[in-house]
Amino acid sequence: MRVLQVIGVMDRGGAETMVMNLYRAMDRERIQFDFLVHEQREGDYDAEIERLGGRFFRVPRFTGLNGAAYRRCVRALFSEHPEWRVVHGHIGSCAPVYLSEAKRTGAFAIAHSHAQNYQKGLAGLAFNVAAHPVRRVADYFMACSREAGLDRFGGAIVEGEHFAIVPNGIDMARYACDEVSHEQAKAEMGLSGRPVVCHTGRLIPVKNHEFLLQVFAQVKYELPDAVLLCAGRGELEGALKERARELGLEGAVRFLGVIDDVPHLLRAADVFVFPSVNEGLALSVVEAQASGLPTIASTGVPELAVVSDRARRMPLSAGTDAWAGECVRMLAEAAESDRSDACDQVRAHGFDIADTSARLAAFYEAAAAGSRPQW
Repeated sequence: MRVLQVIGVMDRGGAETMVMNLYRAMDRERIQFDFLVHEQREGDYDAEIERLGGRFFRVPRFTGLNGAAYRRCVRALFSEHPEWRVVHGHIGSCAPVYLSEAKRTGAFAIAHSHAQNYQKGLAGLAFNVAAHPVRRVADYFMACSREAGLDRFGGAIVEGEHFAIVPNGIDMARYACDEVSHEQAKAEMGLSGRPVVCHTGRLIPVKNHEFLLQVFAQVKYELPDAVLLCAGRGELEGALKERARELGLEGAVRFLGVIDDVPHLLRAADVFVFPSVNEGLALSVVEAQASGLPTIASTGVPELAVVSDRARRMPLSAGTDAWAGECVRMLAEAAESDRSDACDQVRAHGFDIADTSARLAAFYEAAAAGSRPQW
């Protein structure tokens, strides 16, 4: 059976990472994914998707002003592909359009929320107006956390029987770590003997990298050999590199771009810092804990993401001094203890991708068969 996954841009965003983790773990003899993407350029995962048997279908980006043309485009596409018995939508603004057109062909329609959307001004108002009707369209609703579900779908749906929190699972075997592999990873990155702070996330305003750089500047004052590794890319990359230079951090902050082997990066690190303004879940925080990293996350990250004794949440209002002090403390503790992963703790909280993918496959099969699917 082929299941259509409706995605915005195939990059390192939360939805894309979650879908790709599922796709890799899915029994593809039972379920095969196709991808409807709203971007004409090649994405980071395109080659891998095609290798795994997935197909791409590209449509123009929805702007609101092109609503009629967009609807005609997706209507024609769904008419040409009756094999899509389930359509799982991960992009919100145009979900009422593409999911309603999917239902015209008899497909089961799922709307999935991956983030809290505290957008301000006209952009936020436009998104809410466009996305709100999905509450009357979708057959089922999923979210990475309760907060993400409430923000997109409202309390009535979240408390109802057609909603489920679907953990953004990870492949636990990839995040296994011990002292030997930790030191080896540091050596391979030329960081032996240096305190290593790490962050993974798109370089966009909500991730709060300005705050991160200020925290690290204070950490480096206390620990001159410290280095900050930032994986991800985004609209603020140039501005953040310039800001690092202004703070005297050139050479100490490494902007790595999109990387293929996040577990290797996490193994090389000593502490993980994640000061986002808000998040739907923050899978990066879960990954860091699985690898055994002491982790500081903002209270903008849902408590659901704290899945081990390695992590703590701090309010951004505590200020950069407090964050830097906690980071230095964690680095000192890490230097005095052997590294070990926390995969068992993370697995116990439901973040094992093997379990998530098996449950989702069964859900898809029941939905396609016309049965009442249960999460």
